[in-house]
Amino acid sequence: MKENKKNKARQEGKPEERVDPAPAEAENAGESPKEDNTITVTREKLEELNAYVKAAEQKRDEYLAMAQRVQADFDNYRKRNASLRTEVADDAVRDAVKEVLPSLDNLERALAAAKAAGEAGSLYTGVEMTLRGFEEALKKLGMERVEAAPGTVFDPEKHNAVMMTEADEEHPEGTIIECFQTGFAVRGKVVRYAMVRVAN
Repeated sequence: MKENKKNKARQEGKPEERVDPAPAEAENAGESPKEDNTITVTREKLEELNAYVKAAEQKRDEYLAMAQRVQADFDNYRKRNASLRTEVADDAVRDAVKEVLPSLDNLERALAAAKAAGEAGSLYTGVEMTLRGFEEALKKLGMERVEAAPGTVFDPEKHNAVMMTEADEEHPEGTIIECFQTGFAVRGKVVRYAMVRVAN
């Protein structure tokens, strides 16, 4: 029926009739239905959520404090371990140096005896070079001689007084008069005390 009217209107040259959509359909065209996103929270529910948040914050603080304690304990352990390793290594070096000190003494005695006998030559020079090389090697390990020359103030932390002599003007009280055996320290710790005679 509608098509007949259209065809007839075309034939007669009349404009076609347009049918507008229903007003209700025009209003809703292109619009999506609105969603209601409103959430209603009761006072009881809000208090419950606040209590949950406070409990979570308290747990967080506990775990953070625990992690900080563990970190501090680990740092202390690492420092103690490093210090212990260094101490063990130093003790091992001291023990090794202490064992070779008698050989060092013997080389020095051999040189002193040869010098007193007036012997000098290739043998004396060879022993002297051996002694110097020996000392250089021990110095690289941290060995040093304890100062005990005549006139040095006596220090019980470094010296062992095996003889006492009355003090005089030349040797004031508490000073070393003579050194019988050289003392040695390795890495800041005495491994052998110097044997001395002290003015008393």
